[in-house]
Amino acid sequence: MEGNGTTLGTPIDHRVCVVSQDWLAADRVGVELMGIDFTKVGYLNHCATMGPGNTELDKISVIGENLTDHIKSYKLPDNYERQIIWMKPLS
Repeated sequence: MEGNGTTLGTPIDHRVCVVSQDWLAADRVGVELMGIDFTKVGYLNHCATMGPGNTELDKISVIGENLTDHIKSYKLPDNYERQIIWMKPLS
């Protein structure tokens, strides 16, 4: 789904499957496939600093076709800016 979540979002027929024993690596690849800037996904960046998995694309083994051939730009939620306020430094 893109946009406003599971109930008000729009389904995307992406036709890819991401599977990994490393959940963080799987999410990192998923974000890439969705055309979303990884640095703007707060929970993934926070988890990356904690070290439970791999977020470096050049260190993630992708079996199958090239990721760049399957990137689609997903629309973010309408309230995206409000959702990432906690990531912005306080003035």
